[in-house]
Order: sequence, then C-alpha cells, then structure tokens
Amino acid sequence: MDLVITTRELDRLIRADSIKPQDLTEMPFDDIFGAGSGAAVIFGTTGGVMEAALRSAYFLVTGSNPDPDAFSDVRGMDGWKEAKFNLAGTELKVAVVNGLGNARKLVEAVRKGTVAYDFVEVMACPGGCVGGGGQPFRDGEEKAAERAKKLYGLDKINDLRFSHENPAVQLTYKEFLGNPLSHRAHGLLHTDLKEWDLDMLQSIHE
Repeated sequence: MDLVITTRELDRLIRADSIKPQDLTEMPFDDIFGAGSGAAVIFGTTGGVMEAALRSAYFLVTGSNPDPDAFSDVRGMDGWKEAKFNLAGTELKVAVVNGLGNARKLVEAVRKGTVAYDFVEVMACPGGCVGGGGQPFRDGEEKAAERAKKLYGLDKINDLRFSHENPAVQLTYKEFLGNPLSHRAHGLLHTDLKEWDLDMLQSIHE
C-alpha cells in the first residue's frame, strides 16, 4: 500500500474545494464494483469481517443462507471476545480482537497453547475502522460504538446482506477467479503467515 486517504483528510479536501455534498446529484458507483452488500458495510467495525465471512461459510457448507444475524455474538466493543457456533454439525470456536495490545495478548496465548480457535479476526484500531485514527473525533468522546450501530443499521436495510450474493463478486469468480479456494483465488487473495512477529506487535503497542 503506497498511499491512503483518511476520512478526516477527505473531509478537509471537500471543504478546501468549497464542495457542498448536500448540493450534489446522487450517482451510482462505478462498475464493476459498484454494488455493495450489508456484509461489506460491517467490515468497518470489530467483528464485522468475522460475521460476514461466517454468513458465506454457512452458505458454502449448507447450500442455503443463514439468518443474516445468526452470528451476532461476535458483535460488541470488547477488546477480546470469543464465540462458538454450530455450522452444519461442526462446532466452530472463534475469537475477535481489536487494538494491537489485545492482538499481542491473543497471539501470545495461542503460541503458549492456552487457547485454540478455528477462526480469528484481528483489527488494529480500537473498535475496528470506526475507531481508527483517521476518523473524526472530539476530545473525551469515543464514537466507535455509535458508528458501529450505524453500520449494522445499514446492513439491516440493505437488499444484499451476503457477500456471496453480490453480483460483482459472483462475476469476478465466474470470469477470473474460478471457485472459492481455487488455485488462482488462493494465490491472489490469501497470505501465508509463517511466524508471528511478537516483537513488532510489542513495539507498536508501546
């Protein structure tokens, strides 16, 4: 990643160019990735990636969609939370952490063998992206939980609540990636992590 623009920087850019968003005409996003799902929206909060992935995992295993809110136990601003789900007769134990300090604790516990999980989500920012350093803030106020509620509200009213039903995602797999977990999909979408760098996590946390 070479360049990023944060929410605050985008806001400053809009203001600097004297653009008034309320006066702009609504337009659709550019294709091919113009369609978004509720599952994509909740990526912005801790637990959201986990929940979105479990929705699609359930479909891939059973052939039918779960209740979109079936995995809501992973929601919340806890620094480290655990949950268990029954997926077509198989029990999955998952963990969600946010904040690098909590990530370090989880990694240390996994390496010591005191905990074991089938699936782990880690977000560096407290509360997830909604609590990230580029978000608007006021001294003494934490808005991550409030913003998370907004994201879940947007998910709730979205016509698409499952990643695997997004027509752009389906077309990408059909014309380029093949099937989920195909050789090409694995090579382009997955990273093999050989070893956790606890020293790095420790230094960032401090």
